[in-house]
Parts: sequence; structure tokens; C-alpha cells
Amino acid sequence: MSKFLGVLFLLPYCLWGATTTEVSPQEAQAGFTTSRVLVTGTVEGFTEFLPISSTGHMIISDRLMHVPDDENVIVKGVVDHKGRLVTMERVADDYLVIIQVGAIAAVLLIFWSRITKILGGLLKRDPAAWRLAVALSIAFFPAAFLGLLFKEKITALLFSPEVVGIALIAGGLVIFWAEEKLPGPKPSEDEVGKITYRQAMIVGLCQCCALIPGTSRSLSTILGGRLAGLSNAAATEFSFLVGLIILTGASIYKMWSLGPALLQVYPAGPAALGLIVAGITALIAVRWMVGFVSRRGLGSFAWYRIAVGAAILIYFNF
Repeated sequence: MSKFLGVLFLLPYCLWGATTTEVSPQEAQAGFTTSRVLVTGTVEGFTEFLPISSTGHMIISDRLMHVPDDENVIVKGVVDHKGRLVTMERVADDYLVIIQVGAIAAVLLIFWSRITKILGGLLKRDPAAWRLAVALSIAFFPAAFLGLLFKEKITALLFSPEVVGIALIAGGLVIFWAEEKLPGPKPSEDEVGKITYRQAMIVGLCQCCALIPGTSRSLSTILGGRLAGLSNAAATEFSFLVGLIILTGASIYKMWSLGPALLQVYPAGPAALGLIVAGITALIAVRWMVGFVSRRGLGSFAWYRIAVGAAILIYFNF
């Protein structure tokens, strides 16, 4: 039975043999040049937690660097955890998720006291810690569920410069609306620790919009927090904590899904360099953003999004 299923799986590649080519694992690894991982790591770190879409920026940077991402080019002799062939398109797309590990490390460092307090409270069965953990889970679940359900369609249909450009502009316009209609209240003591399940669900549902490249997970969750009645500071901190969970889950899932292919297509040295660069730049960006958003809101990011979105549409279509 397993052999029969294997034949069925390979049949499309046999039928498409005229247009399908192969590269060796060494050729796939050679695509991860020092300049590429430095650019990707820097873009990921600076944009992951800013409301400007890291995925959108990395899609554009990959296009500008002409990163090999052909769905019809297969890495010879390499299969994933489920025995499926690995294409160069998947090698490029999965790297954009795996490199988030660097940004995750930065948030762990910045919010270490908050995270250890939550974990310690859970071990001690502290009601406040359990309430916050449940709230984070509620905010995490909707986007995680939809992401797993539609991940292949999202990648196939929405990972394009045009979608990124439109989403960046649309997000900028939404920021202008939110800054006028959703003035954040003054920060109160430990808002994040007292967040309600209703507020967490609002954040979680808003985060689903971030499945569209160019929308920004950070923007969606911060505006979700504002919509739920949180201050700028609390909405930003809760956004980081939710992001820590969903980014960790996505990165682990991608690495698990690749299985043995992980070490075969990603060279250890360049991959590690990309993670380190992403971590350092994310550390800088997060520390800066916490104070900036608390003082000045999101308005400045709206102008950036609209300008970059328009530039992307013009560059890739004219």
C-alpha cells in the first residue's frame, strides 16, 4: 500500500518531467551566500516586531536578490519528514520562517522577567499567571488554526509583490483610521497581567489578518489590543508575547516538517549567521519600539507603509 501511494505521489513529477529539473543539495546550500543571509537576517530582525510586515519585506528582498525559488526545481535525493520531495521554492519560503528563531531569542531576552514570572506562577498554580497563560493561548489559536489549515493556499496565492504592496498600503490607511478612532487609554498598572479573555480573543481574531503577507502580525495584534481597550504600551507588550508563541510554533513546525532535509539544504555556518543577525537587529528594534509606540503611537509607520507599498507596486509592474 505504501509503495502504491508513493507511486501516486511521484506521478505528477513524472508527468511534468519535461519542465522539472534537479539540483544537488550542495547547489541548494550554495544559494545561501553571506550577503543573502546578512540581508535576510537584518530585514527579519528589524521588521518582525515593527508594524510593517516582516514576511512582506523578506518576500521583496528575496525577489530583489533573485533568490532561487522555482517550484519546478527539486533538490535531488532530499525528502522531508513525510517523504515528500523538496523544491527550491520550499527551501526559500521555509527559511523565511526558520530565521525567526533569532527574533524569538531577542524577545525572550527582553521579556525574560515577565516570562519567568508567568512560568513560575504556573508551577505555583498562581491564578493570575494561569489567567494570562490562557489569554495568550486564546490570542494564539485563531491565526495558528487558520495558518495550518490554509498554509499551502496562502503561500501559492498570496506570496507575491503585488499582494504585499496592496496590503502595506491598506494597513497604512487602517493605522490612520485607528489613530483617530481608537485613542489608547492611559497605561494602568500591569494591564497585560489583567487582560480579559474577551480582549485576548479580539487580539486573536485580528491577528488572522496577518496571514496575508504585507499586513503585519505586529500591526494586527497591536490594533487588536487597541480595539479591545488596551493602552498603546499594553497592546504592544501583549503583541510581543503573542508573537513569541506563534513565531516559536511556526519555526518549530517548519523545522519538524523538513525533518532530515533541514540539515541537507541549509548550510550550518550561513544559517547560524542569519539567526545571529536577526537576533541582534530584533533586540534593537524591540527596545526602540516599546518606547516609541508608547509615546507617539503608530502614525509614523502608516506613512512608511504607504510609501513602500506604492514603490513596490510601481517597481514590479512598470
